Formats: sequence, structure tokens, C-alpha cells
Amino acid sequence: MLEFFRRMRRRSTPSTDTWMGRCIGTASPAELEHARGLLTDRHGTAPFVEPGGDEYELWRAGKLVPFYLTELLNAGGHCGPEVDAACLAEEPAVDRWEVGVEYPSWEQTVALARLLDVRVRDLAHPDAEPRHHEVRPRRTMSGLAILSFEPAAVAVATAGAGAAERVAPDNRPDD
Repeated sequence: MLEFFRRMRRRSTPSTDTWMGRCIGTASPAELEHARGLLTDRHGTAPFVEPGGDEYELWRAGKLVPFYLTELLNAGGHCGPEVDAACLAEEPAVDRWEVGVEYPSWEQTVALARLLDVRVRDLAHPDAEPRHHEVRPRRTMSGLAILSFEPAAVAVATAGAGAAERVAPDNRPDD
């Protein structure tokens, strides 16, 4: 049992030499600039208002940023199964959102924004793109900013959410 905890401890501080399958020093200038933009171009948040079609399109395009979810949850002191319940999800869904392996449904995204008292657009960045990572962490780690969702997770959550759909007054896409 002691060996198990030692392995877990070592894993919680990943080496940058091989993190996400490559050395950070091998990232192209464009990749570094993209990451820098997602981390530093954050706009201020505003109180929750019912989302519109533009926010639905951000969600549908996979523009939510796991790091933003984590930071806003931490800033508000939100943790535990109560968060999943408030987001219309079953535990450990929110944890899986934070590492980018599961993408919230539209209803869950709106519930999360409502819980955090921010607009849906505050959970997204227009330059964010779903990206596959061979070595994605299984849980959030201090000092690690996860900037994208897995493309497959976005595809599953947004299946049936066509470009021609618009947001109805009850925040659900028209059927």
C-alpha cells in the first residue's frame, strides 16, 4: 500500500521533459503564443445572465476551456459532489470536465455558469480548440493549466447540435 502512495506522489509532479508527450521546449512559437493567449487574454467576468445564441455557438464549437472552469470553481470555493449535482451531472463529471476528457452538455454548461455566477462566455475563449493529448492527466494538478477538451468528448456532447439550430428562450436548442 505504501508503494501505491509513492507512485501517486511521483505522478502528481510531472516532468516537463515528457509532459503531454513532448518537451515544452519543443513547442513551436505559434503553440506557445496560443497557450499564452488563452492564459493571459482572459477578460473580466460578469454576473450570470441567460445565454444567447453566440454563447451557444461557443459551446457547440468546443471553445470551453477546462482551466477556466477549474479557476472559477476554486475561486468560489466550489468542490465536492454538490457541484456535480448543481451542474445537473453525476460525480465525477465535473472533475472530468476539469481535465478535458468529458465535455458538459449545453444544459450542464448553463447550470455551471449559473452556479459560478458568470456568463457562459466567461467559460470559453474564441481561440480555444479541442485537442487530443496522448498523455492527459486523470485529475487536476496544481500548476497545470489544461487548455483544451478532447475532440471526441466535444463530439459526444454536441452530437445533434447543428449549426442551423438557435437557442430557444429556455436555453435549449430547438428540436
